[in-house]
Parts: sequence; structure tokens; C-alpha cells
Amino acid sequence: MLPRMNRLKGMVAKVRLSFAPSSVLPDISPARGEIKPAVQSALLLQPSRLARTVATADLPPCGGDVRQDRGGQRRAYAAAIFVLYAALPANAADLPRVMSLNVCTDQLAMTLAAPGQIVSISNLASDPGLSFMHEEAATYPKNRGLAEEVFLARPDVVVTGTYSLHNTTDLLKHLGFHVEEFAYSQTLDTIPSEIRRMGEILHREAKADEVATRFESGLAAVKASVCGPAPTAIVYGQNGITQGAGTLGDSVMRAAGLKNLAAELGYAGMVPFPLELLIEHRPDIVILPRQLSTAPSLADLTLKDPALRALKGTRFGHFVPEGAWSCGGPFVLEAVKALAKVRQQVSPCPSSGAPTQ
Repeated sequence: MLPRMNRLKGMVAKVRLSFAPSSVLPDISPARGEIKPAVQSALLLQPSRLARTVATADLPPCGGDVRQDRGGQRRAYAAAIFVLYAALPANAADLPRVMSLNVCTDQLAMTLAAPGQIVSISNLASDPGLSFMHEEAATYPKNRGLAEEVFLARPDVVVTGTYSLHNTTDLLKHLGFHVEEFAYSQTLDTIPSEIRRMGEILHREAKADEVATRFESGLAAVKASVCGPAPTAIVYGQNGITQGAGTLGDSVMRAAGLKNLAAELGYAGMVPFPLELLIEHRPDIVILPRQLSTAPSLADLTLKDPALRALKGTRFGHFVPEGAWSCGGPFVLEAVKALAKVRQQVSPCPSSGAPTQ
């Protein structure tokens, strides 16, 4: 905000008040008709004071009586100040204050919001397993997604997910809060539009378009590098849960030049995948989740089954950065790049650059 104020001060100084004698407006130089710096700062920080000064000052024409032409001079001065002020770019004080209740909207808001615009984000934003931006989240206040917290904070807009706490969302709408809901991204194609939509909500359209365009360009570059036969891959998580057709994971794998074994076999959504099928079809790549050392679970035992050792030619690994494909956002590009790198290692591009099969 300071650069904006400094520019405004410079322009205000050029608005000569030669028509106002020193006896009418205190702190105005009778020699040059300029507002003193101290008064400029006070008026900039207190717009209401500026309005009162303009409304109550009797501004006569130079050398005339104070009773002459009061209204015209007041309007001219007010109009000049308004034009100068409106010509400057908006700052965080002019933008809607946003409160996010969902880990996915948290990250979109953090990516696009101006400094000081975010009231708070959800506590899940600090979870490395769910939030790619967990380090950035450390600098923001947290909420637990409760309606009481929103009621006390009184943000201008609340952003959340359609799959979040529905009771909270419905209550906030009933209380008259402006609530914007975002569906979970199931494909890479929807991410740019979600980025731009958040930009509109935050009044940060230019920033959103920049981020979305960069994502689109990066994704196009990865897809253009895909060549040669497509290796088979599968996500194999706790209890054997996989990501079949219609999931963000499936969309990421296909963009990276991989065949999703689960989708190829007719599995859709996030569903259990039989270990027997995994052994039978022998995928080239098995993408494993990162296990939480602080929260051991019996569900992780599936990943340690001795039968998996029979897959001698299969590459096992985490591969995808933590939280990079938990939500739809510009950071999902990092998941695509990571899997594209593994694909290139497993099936290098031939010199002829043959298209993907």
C-alpha cells in the first residue's frame, strides 16, 4: 500500500490550491497552495477526513470573497482528488477478505491471494500428506472448518469444497455469508478453469490467468515429450486402494505417458485392487504412498506382502511429491513431471520419436 500512497502524494502535490487563502484552510501554504506533507499523509490514511475537509471548506476564487463560488470550487477539488485516487491500482484493503475451510481451496487461495487478504485457512493445509503447500501454510492463521469461527471472523467470502462439512456450509448460507463451493478436480483439464474461478472470487483475475496459463503451457510441454511405447503403471495404496478411470490420478498418469492398469482392466474411481491381478499383469511401475512413521497402520501391511517380491522387473516407489495430486491446483504439474521422468527411465524415447502407443 505504501508505494501507492507515495505516488498519490506526488500527484496530490501537483493539484494547486491557489484559490484557497491560508486563513481558510490551515496547513496550506499561501505561497504555492500546496498541502503540507503531514496533512497529505493524514488525509490518505483517513479518507473520511478528506471528504469532510472538502465538504466544509469555503474555497473562493483567487482574490475573491469567501462567499463567492463555494460549491463549484469544492466540487472541482473533490473531483481532482477522486480521479487521482481511482487511477491507482487496488491493494489488499480493497480486495474481499477470504476464509478457506478446505485443503484444496486453501492452496488455490494461497496461490492467488494478495498479502493480507486471507483471514484463515483450514488446519489440514499444514498436513504434508494432503497439502503440497504445507510449508507456505505455516504463515497463515488456521481454522477447523467450524461455522462459529466464520461467524466471529466475518470474512467477505468463504471458499470450501462440495465434499466438506455440509452442515457448516448450509448454516453459513442460511446466515447470509457469501459461500463459494469447489468440486474436487477429477481431471487435469478442469484445473485451469478452477484457478481462474478462484481469481474472480478474490478479484485477482490477472494473477489467476498468469498461473493458469503457466500450468497449461507446462502440461502441454510434458505431453509433447511423450514418445515410444507407454509403460503400464498403477497406484497401489493402503489396503490395495487404487485410482481407476475418472480420477485425478488416472488423468495424471495418462498425461505422463503411462497406461493406468486399473483403468485398462475396467476399474473406476478409488477402489480396492486385488493383489492377484497385480501379480498376474505385472505392471512396469507401481506407485506407492508415503507411509506415516508416526501413525503405523495394519493397512500398510498390504504393501509388504511377500508376493510383491515376485515382480522382479517392476519398479516400486513413491515417485510423486507429497500432496502433489491430492487436490486440483497448479502444483499437480509436479506430479505429471515426476511420473514422466519415471516413464522416460523405464521406456526411453527412441531416436525416431515414435508416437505413444
